Amino acid sequence: MTFHFHKNRFRTSQTVLYIATALTLSPVAGQHSPAKAGNEVAAKVNDDLVFEVPLLTELKSLAGNIPEDSAAYQQMRRQVLQSAIDRRLALAYLKKISQHASDDDIQLGIIRLEKRLALKNQTLNDYLSVKKINRQELKHRIAWQISWSKYSNQFLNDKNYEDFYKQRKRQFDGTQLQVSQILLHIDPKQRNADETLSLAESVLQQILDDELSFVDAAKQYSDSPTGKTGGVVGLIQFDGAMPLEFNQAAFALKPGEISKPVRTTFGYHLIMLNEIKEGMISWQMARPGLRKAMIEYLLTFLTEQGRKISTIEISEDWE
Repeated sequence: MTFHFHKNRFRTSQTVLYIATALTLSPVAGQHSPAKAGNEVAAKVNDDLVFEVPLLTELKSLAGNIPEDSAAYQQMRRQVLQSAIDRRLALAYLKKISQHASDDDIQLGIIRLEKRLALKNQTLNDYLSVKKINRQELKHRIAWQISWSKYSNQFLNDKNYEDFYKQRKRQFDGTQLQVSQILLHIDPKQRNADETLSLAESVLQQILDDELSFVDAAKQYSDSPTGKTGGVVGLIQFDGAMPLEFNQAAFALKPGEISKPVRTTFGYHLIMLNEIKEGMISWQMARPGLRKAMIEYLLTFLTEQGRKISTIEISEDWE
């Protein structure tokens, strides 16, 4: 099987990465009495059910003491559900291309889990009770582990690491960019998102028409503290402190070029690339980062393909 890496499909996402890394079926630590997991359904992807209790368990672990009525909690809630949906979308596509775990594979996975549990004098019911999942969810998780390993192991090799690196060299070789920005905050009391975008586009046009220099526009319009000095941010790296959307836009620029308005959690940015400082990190040295990025790439690809052939239903309580 030949696999081609397309630049426009690459993105970094902690939510997507969780799909691949957070479902290890490790034996429970202690003996627990059986308890029936709830069967309430939060969503449905084709015929694959997303049960509510595992989502709430994961959400509780992530949210800690964050109030349930806060925006941060609601964002986490959406992310947990989306992660579960994305995993099922990926499985739907793996099934279409015959990379999905068979019923026999899943049953063998359950038998192996039971044997590991028996070594600790535990039962499968103990495991389900502690994990707060039912047998259908367990089968889904085992199916995902087997299917994902079968698929991903074809691509996570040195040849593809090197190719992936060459196509995105600046992201992994330590390249630093000297950039400037004009940041426009979205403030409902002053201007909404549409109004802020319109202003950003207007400022950009003034710069392109030579009515204002980028430096003068930053001093006049930017809501960032850097605006006072003409918008100079300094050196950034692709995996640095700036928001992902900012870095993606900046690393797509040529020296002297200005981006279209880029939205992040801070508002809308106009980014100008001033200078490039080339990095010296080889693909072999960048291997850990390459592996993580390739996993995210593959998962995104599977999810996008699965979405094309799937029907998603979400319960009212989780919309």
